[in-house]
Amino acid sequence: MLKDEIRQKLLEAYPIRLELHAHTQPASGCGRVPGDKLAENFKAAGYDGVVLTNHFSHGTLIDYYQPRDKRESLERYLADYELAKRTGDRLGIRIYLGAEIRFENVNDNDYLLYGMDEALLGTAFDYIEATPQDFYENGKDPRTLFIQAHPFRDHMTQLPPEYLDGFEVFNMHPGHNPRIAFAQRWADENRIALKTIGTDYHYANYENLCAARFRVLPEDSFALAEMLRAGDFIGEIGDNLIIF
Repeated sequence: MLKDEIRQKLLEAYPIRLELHAHTQPASGCGRVPGDKLAENFKAAGYDGVVLTNHFSHGTLIDYYQPRDKRESLERYLADYELAKRTGDRLGIRIYLGAEIRFENVNDNDYLLYGMDEALLGTAFDYIEATPQDFYENGKDPRTLFIQAHPFRDHMTQLPPEYLDGFEVFNMHPGHNPRIAFAQRWADENRIALKTIGTDYHYANYENLCAARFRVLPEDSFALAEMLRAGDFIGEIGDNLIIF
């Protein structure tokens, strides 16, 4: 009974449900859901917002799009976000701009970016052939969070913690083993306070695998980053609530 009462109080204190890691097509080649359908699916599933974190790399922005220039590449990348946002605005679900950046000249690690706008995406574009350390020290805006995604998935290596703002400990993609216990222990041992949760959404019917719950709805991507940095949120997986 006490457990149920505590759970109910947490749900009431953190009523806002957000998805922090989602992909759409065609911006992410591995995505299978277009931006408008993503907004419809998550609205129907009872979410208040979704962070669109499409893949942001040389392979995506240049090899896949074959753009004439940087501007065209970014326009094509942002088209999914703009479609999702228009639909979200109509339906009453907030769509936030994020990214999942990969520095392919280094390895296959992925890093989630929260606290983004179109100008900052342009800066990130200039660093995709650099290193994550270079981006963190010289290219990342102070308002932006740099979170290593699924850090213990196969073929991942862990970036030194001094170049990270946080760790995606709970990655719920059904097709990969995220080794959550390893991620949790590594974050604790390296004193990484910010731990996040995300579905890594690619396919329809992945909704409600997990959510991050907040006290209030962030106004924009920068407000979301501030709330994450403050650590005032909880995780939700099914009927289970997670206090980070």
